[in-house]
Amino acid sequence: MKIGNVEFTAPFVMLAPLAGYGDIPFRRICREYGASLTVTEMISAKGLCYGNEKTEQMLRLAPNESPSCVQLFGSDPEFFRKALQRGSLDRFDIIDINMGCPVPKVTKCGEGSALLKDPARAAEIVRACVESSRGRPITVKHRIGYEEGKIVAPEFAARMEEAGASAVTVHGRTTAQGYRGSADWNAIARVVRAVRIPVIGNGDIADRAQAEQAIRTYGCAGVAVGRGALGHPDCFAATGEKTPFAMLLRHIEYALEYFPESVAVKTMRKHVGKYLTGVPGTKELRARVYTVEKAAALKEMLCAAANGRSGI
Repeated sequence: MKIGNVEFTAPFVMLAPLAGYGDIPFRRICREYGASLTVTEMISAKGLCYGNEKTEQMLRLAPNESPSCVQLFGSDPEFFRKALQRGSLDRFDIIDINMGCPVPKVTKCGEGSALLKDPARAAEIVRACVESSRGRPITVKHRIGYEEGKIVAPEFAARMEEAGASAVTVHGRTTAQGYRGSADWNAIARVVRAVRIPVIGNGDIADRAQAEQAIRTYGCAGVAVGRGALGHPDCFAATGEKTPFAMLLRHIEYALEYFPESVAVKTMRKHVGKYLTGVPGTKELRARVYTVEKAAALKEMLCAAANGRSGI
């Protein structure tokens, strides 16, 4: 499996970009469990050009994120061109362009999956990135279409390939669907047949076994796992963990390594909810987590629950 000049071992199962969740501690733990590639949260090309401090912080990489990938979003080819010329992106091996975000505050600006309706501009963005990439592969993540029931992904992916994209990741839902319903993997298979570059399928994959089955069934070069990895970074491993608590405690330590304690604890609250969803007897614990302010108290609470002393 190759994306441009970057080679990966098979099977290729990557962590998809996850806005609000795919920060550096989470990506690090996913790589430890075997994710082939992890991608930053989507970052504004325009924000990079203006040197936004928060944007720059999102570019940090964990020591095990090699090869590395950054995802950019925007609608102006010139901002992408300028962003790629900044030294802050030199550390990344792959540049991914978001053309799949369905959130209205993104699409109303002509960004994210709104670019499905403007393939000429989308291709112009890809060409601008290729020209400024200094040989690094440019990839695109997009959906199967914008309107429900109208699939444009095969033609769109072909335009991206023609513009110079080295691979595409295709989410098997339309923008109108958001995250409702089921991913259409037959539509993803149509994209596979329409292009020569690697196609990475995305949608409704929860573990490595499902990922490998999708690769065999639909002919894609790899699979991207998104929401299925939340609370389950071990989904990339052949055998998952028996309980979530060891993963959670390690995740907290990584959060403390990269963020101030107050930020780390606040960040981990939402992750704790994901880790413990469906775990019997943790409803009260998940509620109590939102009252915790200190990392030591959070870890003590989780250790007590893991050892059966929480009273829940």
